[in-house]
Amino acid sequence: MSSYTTPDFLAIGVLTYDVTPERENVHGRVRPGGAAAFAAMCARSLGLKTAVVASAGPEYPLATVLPGVDVHLVESDFTTFFQNVYGPSGTRKQILGARASCITLSDIPAAWRDASIVFLGPLVGEVPVNAKDWFPESAVGAAVQGWLRRWDQYGLITEETGPSSELAKGITPGYRLLAGSRMEFPREEQQSMVALGEYARVIGVTDGENGSHVYSGNTRTKIHAYPANEIDPTGAGDIWAAACLIRLVETDDLIEAAHFANAAASISVEREGLSGAPSRLEIAERMGRRNV
Repeated sequence: MSSYTTPDFLAIGVLTYDVTPERENVHGRVRPGGAAAFAAMCARSLGLKTAVVASAGPEYPLATVLPGVDVHLVESDFTTFFQNVYGPSGTRKQILGARASCITLSDIPAAWRDASIVFLGPLVGEVPVNAKDWFPESAVGAAVQGWLRRWDQYGLITEETGPSSELAKGITPGYRLLAGSRMEFPREEQQSMVALGEYARVIGVTDGENGSHVYSGNTRTKIHAYPANEIDPTGAGDIWAAACLIRLVETDDLIEAAHFANAAASISVEREGLSGAPSRLEIAERMGRRNV
């Protein structure tokens, strides 16, 4: 049930089903997901009053997928689903099987537009690149992957890289954080990252076991990784982005926020799916394993 009181943290995006092939299951393993879901569960685990505006089919099991989170569902004829295949090096091939409705400003409950922190989690362009303008008083961050994805007639997903012309056409300045991975920024060209920095105070680029890089203005800082026994990497980038955004707002300390996010992501990959969101105590303990 939705509660239209102002949350601390609002996540926006589609809810999904992710299908991963398994040897013992010809139909594959089906799990709920979506960037907004992972970000919301991260915020909830960190103690924030959390809400989600998401599009999905009416059958979606909201209560079990997002316990303790207020959800406003934008009903759709379909729920977005992907088939995910991971290679031995961790690379992922994705097929888009269905796409839920886009989300517009009119879908955001009025009381939720004053959330302190807003996370945009587009997966296949269902949230517009200028959605930051819907929240003039909020700290807004986004995972850029869903603005760079393209798909062909068979649903095969490909990605543009860097601050693409399509992204640049509509994005507006003022983001607190824009986050992506090496998949989105494979070269991390300094000139390109500085250009993208015109739209955000911080750019975060994650690189799995190699840690992350954060950009602020002309400054680039490498943040070390925290060792992890990886079980499931799905959603780790979204948890990184949500954790970094939250900690940026709390401390205004980029390096602290990035270390916090690296630790959070390292914990998340040691667990299955949406159960991976860590608590503050777990993050503090993980950060304590290395001098930061």
